[in-house]
Amino acid sequence: MKPRCLSIAALLPLLGACYSYMPIEVSAVRPGASVRARVSPPAALRLAPLLHVSDARVVSGTLIDSIADGVLVEVPTLVPGEVGSTFETLHQRVSIARSDLVEFETRKIDRFRTGAIVGVAAIAASVVIVRALNGDAGRDRVPPGGGTDLLRPVR
Repeated sequence: MKPRCLSIAALLPLLGACYSYMPIEVSAVRPGASVRARVSPPAALRLAPLLHVSDARVVSGTLIDSIADGVLVEVPTLVPGEVGSTFETLHQRVSIARSDLVEFETRKIDRFRTGAIVGVAAIAASVVIVRALNGDAGRDRVPPGGGTDLLRPVR
């Protein structure tokens, strides 16, 4: 690969975040939305053993329901499996009181980053295809070394 293609390929992971979190009122979020809740320290202490984490100040998951005094969020957690070094993903539903919510956010698509990724990927794919179709057609490169003039006949 040429250096320019490598630099384009190196930029793709940096643009990988197609989503960002935006603050929102709890009442404005529909059930099923991907949310992130920042909770108070006492709520984090209560949630930590339920979620099998040491620090539960930020809880990410799917909003199940918004009730009068709080929210019900389904949070994926990784727990050790029964056999070997495998892990299982469990979904724990936790209730968070509105008084324990410090900040509530929902995940929104970032159109600029997504467009940049699609644009760079399209340009990179076009360059690769054009070079593959037209790049080295008819150009045979002679390997380094001498020709057959330096060979002696076997007696």
